[in-house]
Amino acid sequence: MFNLFRRSALVCLQMIMINMLLLSISYAEALYEPQRLMEETSALMIKAFMANSDAIKADPEVAHQLINDNLVPKINFPLMSRWVLGKNWRKATAAQQQEFIAEFQTLVVKFYSKALIQFLDKNDLKEDIIQFKPFRGKRQDKYATVRSQVIPPSGAEPVKVNYDLYFGKSGQWQVYDVSIEGISLVTTYRSSFKQIISQKGMDALLAELKDKNSALNASENAPQLTAKGE
Repeated sequence: MFNLFRRSALVCLQMIMINMLLLSISYAEALYEPQRLMEETSALMIKAFMANSDAIKADPEVAHQLINDNLVPKINFPLMSRWVLGKNWRKATAAQQQEFIAEFQTLVVKFYSKALIQFLDKNDLKEDIIQFKPFRGKRQDKYATVRSQVIPPSGAEPVKVNYDLYFGKSGQWQVYDVSIEGISLVTTYRSSFKQIISQKGMDALLAELKDKNSALNASENAPQLTAKGE
């Protein structure tokens, strides 16, 4: 009877250890989820731009479409918009909030695609242009920061780029801020937008965003990029 009890106890102990091991593996996998998301998204975007570089030079809309298809779903623009507007978000009407999200998303996408297009005009993309640093954080946190650096083809110092992510009710990690060399996109826009709202009001900010997006559209419809070295 004692031997039977001892064997049963050992079996229980083994089962507990196996369960703890499985839990620790699951926890470790979940821990790096934000890191995997950014690395996979980055690799996907780079490959897409490399494969379509000639088409992008001929038509900037190709870059917009690639970003909208591959990058935009990974960004929480409603949350980013709330952070950007700060206290002014609660003061805005529901219609103003939705209009701001749409215009702000358009602005960010166009600036991002324009920067990539200008880069392609002078450089060739390489798969290892973005390097990610080891993830630091806890899976149970709803917020995470993924650190990376962009390696310039010129051999200049790497540019530090950090992505702040939030684990929302949708059950997905999404980006809500990007910092380049410590300068936050959200903080930069918040300061600028706050000044416009305080001086002219929310409708004036929306009008300026529309004008800015129209100006970006006009610049993209100008004569296209020259060949490298011209």
